[in-house]
Amino acid sequence: MDEPTFRVACYAFRDLGKDNVHKKQFIFIVKEQFKDLFHLRIGNSMYINHSDNDTIVAGEKLLLQSLKQNKFDIIVDLNPTFQLAISRFISLLNSEMKVGFVSDFSDRFYNIQLDISKSGIMEKGFKQINWILAQ
Repeated sequence: MDEPTFRVACYAFRDLGKDNVHKKQFIFIVKEQFKDLFHLRIGNSMYINHSDNDTIVAGEKLLLQSLKQNKFDIIVDLNPTFQLAISRFISLLNSEMKVGFVSDFSDRFYNIQLDISKSGIMEKGFKQINWILAQ
């Protein structure tokens, strides 16, 4: 994900958790390079060093050990383009719902897929995810 897209995602999720925040737990995994741009005031944040060309998430083993202690209802990949390392990492976590954007490979990783190819507007996709998380 590039910086402009990350900023759009942060803006789209600015109100996440305002309602029923005590009933929900959020864990955000954010690229280290965006740490100073990430200001959501809910949940816990974990920062990773990751390049779009990586096939494995840096520090994956430790990250998985930490995350597998949690029970997830839903896992969301906000990357608008397919990232093998991220999708593979998500596949190693347990969750009934895994959400991502439609790609040539998304059927293998996500059971809920958002298609923004017609509108081409990322914010609409992020708002759809926000709506799913608010339920």
